[in-house]
Amino acid sequence: MENQEAIKAFLEKNKDLFWHFDKTKLEALSIDVIVEYILNYGDENSVKELFEVYGLGETASIFFKNTNEGRRINYLPEVNNYFTLYFNRHAPRNFK
Repeated sequence: MENQEAIKAFLEKNKDLFWHFDKTKLEALSIDVIVEYILNYGDENSVKELFEVYGLGETASIFFKNTNEGRRINYLPEVNNYFTLYFNRHAPRNFK
């Protein structure tokens, strides 16, 4: 699916953002956790690289899955608001 080497390099470059986790086991993190931490705590370069590694559509899909009503939302309020607006404009979901 994704390029494992690119993901590994991306996680190594951004390992300081994952302060709660064992740095030697970052590759075992779920994509949900990776997206959450990069969007919450990353800078614009790490967010851009996240979109390059996982794709804008996949990142938006993960974000929306984890911000559905009725779920506990782990995104900071301003991050949730910003990326809801951003993804609705740049990676709209198909509603049926």
